[in-house]
Amino acid sequence: MEKITKDAFLDFTFLGALKASPEESRYALLASEAKEEANTYHHTLHIGDGERIERRLNLKKNQNFCFLDETTLLINYQKNKSEKKALEEDFRQRFYTYDIDERNLKPAFYLPFPAKIEARIDEERVLLSAQMDKKDHVLYEGTEEERKAYLKEKKREKAFEDIEEIPYYFDGQNFVANKHRQFFIYDIRREETTRLFKKSFAVENHAFSKDQRILYYTGKEKEGVMTMTTNIYAYDIAEGTHEALYEEKDYAVSLLAELGGTLVVAAKDMKSYGVNENPDFFTVEDGALKPLQEFGQSIGNTVGSDARLLGSEQSFVRRDRLYFVSTIDDHCELFALGLDGSLETVVTVPGSIDGVMPFQDGIRLIAMQNQRLQELYRITDGSLKRLSNFNRKALANRYVATPQPLEIERGEHTVKGFVLLPKNYTHDKAFPAVLDIHGGPKTVYGEVFYHEMQYWVNLGYVVFYANPRGSDGKGDAFADIRGRYGTVDYEDLMAFTDAVLEAYPGIDAENLFVTGGSYGGFMTNWIVSHTDRFKAAVTQRSIANWYSFYGTSDIGFFFASDQAAGDPVSTPEALKKQSPITYADRIKTPLLFIHADQDHRCPIEQAQQLFAILKYRGVETKLVWIKGESHGLSRAGSPQARLKRLGEITGWFEHYRYTG
Repeated sequence: MEKITKDAFLDFTFLGALKASPEESRYALLASEAKEEANTYHHTLHIGDGERIERRLNLKKNQNFCFLDETTLLINYQKNKSEKKALEEDFRQRFYTYDIDERNLKPAFYLPFPAKIEARIDEERVLLSAQMDKKDHVLYEGTEEERKAYLKEKKREKAFEDIEEIPYYFDGQNFVANKHRQFFIYDIRREETTRLFKKSFAVENHAFSKDQRILYYTGKEKEGVMTMTTNIYAYDIAEGTHEALYEEKDYAVSLLAELGGTLVVAAKDMKSYGVNENPDFFTVEDGALKPLQEFGQSIGNTVGSDARLLGSEQSFVRRDRLYFVSTIDDHCELFALGLDGSLETVVTVPGSIDGVMPFQDGIRLIAMQNQRLQELYRITDGSLKRLSNFNRKALANRYVATPQPLEIERGEHTVKGFVLLPKNYTHDKAFPAVLDIHGGPKTVYGEVFYHEMQYWVNLGYVVFYANPRGSDGKGDAFADIRGRYGTVDYEDLMAFTDAVLEAYPGIDAENLFVTGGSYGGFMTNWIVSHTDRFKAAVTQRSIANWYSFYGTSDIGFFFASDQAAGDPVSTPEALKKQSPITYADRIKTPLLFIHADQDHRCPIEQAQQLFAILKYRGVETKLVWIKGESHGLSRAGSPQARLKRLGEITGWFEHYRYTG
């Protein structure tokens, strides 16, 4: 049997962008693969019809498409590098149509500005979105001379940013200062672009009515400081008119759906549990939100894995019922909500649901379960039937450890986690072990495949991981650690570590390692500044200093004050108390930092600060500075950067594993 290697993910197929045709006679999805030499990902279009899934078209780096009708796809596409370069230089975008039956690709139209396809309206019109500042609109509104003059000015101004708002950059997007997310309707036959909002308006979520005549959306006039709450509107596509449905702006709205002619939203006021509060369901009637279902759980999949790439829809409407994914405990469930508030569990997946879609008389899902990589499934008699074999060979004849569940009682709550054992594990040998800590903190670990963990298991490590307080899946009270970072969560993880050592005496307690990213990086920093029980540690895209995080992270100005319950001006001591850097003089554990310089969520200055202190104090440390990558390095970073990251982590463990 072969081992899972550091580069095994190069053999994985990542599934996403699952979409059905208007009449549901066909569906499409993208299968993505990492290309190490090109240092990118290529996306291949697949078409499904009933039980069959057929490979069709290599879209290379392109991934944005929609169905226009049962036989035609509209795709954002460039045929070659020269076309791509010319379009980028001229700030244009080209779309092609793909005839499924004829299997040919034809030029459709040029768009005079870069945009993303959001949805099909009908056979001749699509909804587009674009991030634009007020000046950018000349790209389609102005004459060709005005357009050229603006592009010349834009090129000259490329070296600087004028910033008058926060956030001014956003992870994965770089600078967004003065930009507004706008919607457009593009008429393909007439080659006409219709802007839907004022140039100062920023749209957020959206959904269509059943007949596609009404576009429901949330958004607001963009101000100097971003707020979480929003208004709710309806746009009559035929009449070209807007109607305000809710303007109190006191709820954050995460989902909209029309059921039986009534708009239903998932929303939270964040008064009880802050920004991480779970939403409830409301109907929008007479300018008010009326309670429909006190759901109180998260909406969407928060089960972590490093074996995904592209996303897919997490909800849909069918026969006046809203189907949506939720994370319950350590796994995903699909629920159906009725207009009467009734709630039904459609299917429970002992893993993750990575996308859902109605198709013909059933439901199709992209899911991960039973330590398999992503595949396409359908629901049959309350369980999943696999329809695809994209990853049949990826893990064939390789040792994949089965997660061993372990629960501990901590007062009035339970901490659940898992242990992965090497193939040759026995109680009478001394195995090194790695504690891996998830990000968030409001995410979860579950029984899904995790490449990095399985790699370490195949090198002879026991790997263990848990969902301490602060994690998702168990309601608001369990997830609420505001102002208590590094206290109850730290205690849960150390208690879980003790329980693992007791349950698995084959672990060498003198050869323990710890790592984690984002919140897991914060907790790694916290652990090594509060205990010396780990032989070495790796902190990734971490938080070390809440005070500077407040002003440098894209979400810092609201996330730090909410989660750390402190403010740099009025209550700086709260930020200091929960910052690992405050306790840097206690750190003796060899600590490796891994951070990307385009990470705007946890900026690289967080690593720089703590690294400099430790280096000056003589602690064994190293900083691996990854260039050009964002916060999602471990999951969606370029293949070469991912290999570098995992190689450095493993090399750090291996060095201290075999040294005193």
